[in-house]
Amino acid sequence: MSLYRHVRNKEEPVVLMADAAFAGFPPPRAVPGDGWRARLEASARAQWRLYGAHPWLAAAMNLNRPLLVPNGMRHIEWALTALEDLDLDANARMHAAISLFAYVRGQAVDREPEAVAERSSGVSGEQWMEAQQARMTTLLGNGTFPAFTAARADADLSPESLFRFGLTALLDGLAPRAR
Repeated sequence: MSLYRHVRNKEEPVVLMADAAFAGFPPPRAVPGDGWRARLEASARAQWRLYGAHPWLAAAMNLNRPLLVPNGMRHIEWALTALEDLDLDANARMHAAISLFAYVRGQAVDREPEAVAERSSGVSGEQWMEAQQARMTTLLGNGTFPAFTAARADADLSPESLFRFGLTALLDGLAPRAR
C-alpha cells in the first residue's frame, strides 16, 4: 500500500512501467535510403522484441483507451514519418500506423499466458504440442477436417513464423495504397 503514496491511482504504475519498457526498445534509427516498408518492418520488429522482453505489456496496452506513454508514442511517430512521402491522406497514414501497432500487439498478447503456463507447468509450448499428438491424430483421423489435415503437414506455426507471415501480409496489403 505504500506504493500508492507515490502515485495518483492504480493505473499510474502501469503507465510508468509501460513507458520505461518502451524506452528500452526505441524505434530503430533511420537509415538513409530506407523506404517506408523497411522502416515499418524495423519498427514492428522492435516492438516484437519489446513484447518478448516484457510479455505483460501487450495485455496492458489498449487501443480504445491507450496508455499515453511518450516512449510508446515514438513508435507511432516513427511509422507516421515513414509514411509521410506516400500518396496517403493523414487519416490513412494514422490508420496504417495504428494497424501496424495493433497487429504486433495482437500477435504478442499470447506471450504472457504462455510464459505463465510454462513457468507453472515446466512444459514448453513445443513440448505441450508434442504431448497432444495422439489426440490430434485421433481428431483428424476420421477425415472431418481434410483441409486442416493437409495444411498442417508442413505448417510452421511458431509465434515467430506467424508474426513474420502476418507482417508481410499487412505490408503487402498496404503497398498498393502507398503509391
